[in-house]
Amino acid sequence: MISNALTAPCSSLPVDMRLKLLELTSGKSSVNKKDLLELSQIDLQPKLAALKRSGVVTFLDGVVSMNDRQRVMLAEQLIHSGADPRKVSRFLAWQEFENFAEDTLAENGFSTRKHFVFSLTGARREIDIFAWNDTLMLAVDCKHWLRGFSPGRTKTVAQAQLERVASLARMPELLCRLKIPRPEGRSIIPVILTLGELRERLRDGVPIVPVSKLLNFIYGLSPVDSSVERVRVVRSAVQSRLV
Repeated sequence: MISNALTAPCSSLPVDMRLKLLELTSGKSSVNKKDLLELSQIDLQPKLAALKRSGVVTFLDGVVSMNDRQRVMLAEQLIHSGADPRKVSRFLAWQEFENFAEDTLAENGFSTRKHFVFSLTGARREIDIFAWNDTLMLAVDCKHWLRGFSPGRTKTVAQAQLERVASLARMPELLCRLKIPRPEGRSIIPVILTLGELRERLRDGVPIVPVSKLLNFIYGLSPVDSSVERVRVVRSAVQSRLV
């Protein structure tokens, strides 16, 4: 299960210091405490210890270490604390965000396929994370940034994901190759996953889910909720293939 530290407020370090910690660990897994000390006059020891207890960092022998999961947790907490999402996402690689999302789904009973690339009538399409269990099939588009998410932009992103899912839903043979039993008749739910929380929760039937609420979304999905778009898998005569 995903740690509660993702959604819990974390005020042990000032926002600017936490943002700097995210920056210093970008592209590497650790930073020496002295590099942080040079940036602040505060006593970091108890504050880093609090971060360690919350699971956001690993702190040993003066070295602060963070894996992908911890960096996403810190980024989410920063946004909840009021940090500029554009600055936060600048120091978080999209691969880290995707890895976190895939791990979370896998830890909660889903089989996953990342960067699921296929073609339909010669047109190449890609789904960031395709996840499935006995009851759900999810096509997840990971957006770790928030810049430019105007209503118009949100509609464009949602429509593009719907188009990809509609294409995949016409190719049950590809889903069979993922060892999904009897995919015909089941439905695929398109999802937009974001680092921070947007005002819009649903656009054209496509759920827009902040990563901090991914599990709430999964376990709260109702089979009778008609507001969420579900694309039914049906066999088509068009030519398709995995890429």
